[in-house]
Amino acid sequence: MAEEKKNIPKLRFREFTGDNANAWELRRADEIFKTISDKGHPDLTVLSASQEHGMIPRNDVGVDIKYDKKNTANYKRVKPEQFVIHLRSFQGGFAWSEIEGITSPAYTVLDYKETGKYSFDFWKEVLTSPNFIKRLESVTYGIRDGRSISFSDFSTLKFSSPEIREQQKIGSFFKHLDELITLHQRMLDEYKTLKKTMLSKMFPKNGEKYPELRFSGFTDAWELRKFENFVKKSGAKNKNGGNFPAYSVSNTLGLVPQTEQFEESRLSSLEKKDYRIVRPDEFAYNPARINVGSIAFNNTKKTVIVSSLYVILKMSEVLDNEFVLQFIKSDEFLKDVKRKTEGSVREYLFFANFKNINFPYISNLKEQQKIGSFFRNLDELITLHQRELELLKTLKKTMLQQMFV
Repeated sequence: MAEEKKNIPKLRFREFTGDNANAWELRRADEIFKTISDKGHPDLTVLSASQEHGMIPRNDVGVDIKYDKKNTANYKRVKPEQFVIHLRSFQGGFAWSEIEGITSPAYTVLDYKETGKYSFDFWKEVLTSPNFIKRLESVTYGIRDGRSISFSDFSTLKFSSPEIREQQKIGSFFKHLDELITLHQRMLDEYKTLKKTMLSKMFPKNGEKYPELRFSGFTDAWELRKFENFVKKSGAKNKNGGNFPAYSVSNTLGLVPQTEQFEESRLSSLEKKDYRIVRPDEFAYNPARINVGSIAFNNTKKTVIVSSLYVILKMSEVLDNEFVLQFIKSDEFLKDVKRKTEGSVREYLFFANFKNINFPYISNLKEQQKIGSFFRNLDELITLHQRELELLKTLKKTMLQQMFV
């Protein structure tokens, strides 16, 4: 007779493994949680549910949510390390609280039935995990703004959990992982904000002759020119069927292999002879999506091909390509693009209109190179933190699958 499979996760901390490792206990939600309706605290901060931070002060939501202060005496108190079932299920219908406050009486406040047996950090991960949110689909019901769940429906669900020491160990692990994710997200956001700010300050505004910020040693006045003075159309068709790698333009990643954008099966039937050739140091853009930044520079040091729908450009040698690339990622460039697009259903920026876009020009090539290099280094920092953030999120997803039953 085959041995019955134990209720244990695939991955476990060492002190909870071995022949004598305890299996996780399977219990109904109403054996673990109870509802709390502690009213009569109108002076406490009113809280709302958020996807990223759980229960937060309503004034921090960023949306002006109206409520009658006279009714706050009927609001429910929420204490740190309690959970809230809220109406909109953007996080599966559950939010956690790390602060004290009061919330709408329509929400259900949860606490543990027994103290000392449960770890907040552990159950926070359980009740906001993708697996749990998927399980809720069987017990939620539709409402106008999303889906909702009642405590009576939630109480029928069963959960596997270990004893308190292992809960605390797992909870602490994910808490530190979340802190790393938050740190990299914050740094990424700060670098993106810094870049946006510097783009607005290192290029002159509204036809002015001097930018707000400048590298030392450069004093010449800038000019407002049009791209027609610096650009020519390129991109001959790949008529001979050259075996060049096929690329696409991403509005976030620039020039990327087509296989990273589309499925192989979709690409196999495409006729590559109609594709356009993009040589090193040339630009390519999607005329139907340049308004969202779908323009890229071929810095791969190899010739590639792109869809025949793309427009291919070659800039004058009096311009530093990195300098140009940074300007065409700026808000000022995109504003001019939107003024010059054509079409009713979908707007296009054809080459004839691209040539007429205004361009802040400084003739000193060394200054262009300094500006281009500065922003390239900033982009590398942004890419680094973006990559680290994605790796940490992938790690968390994998650990959630491996460390929970």
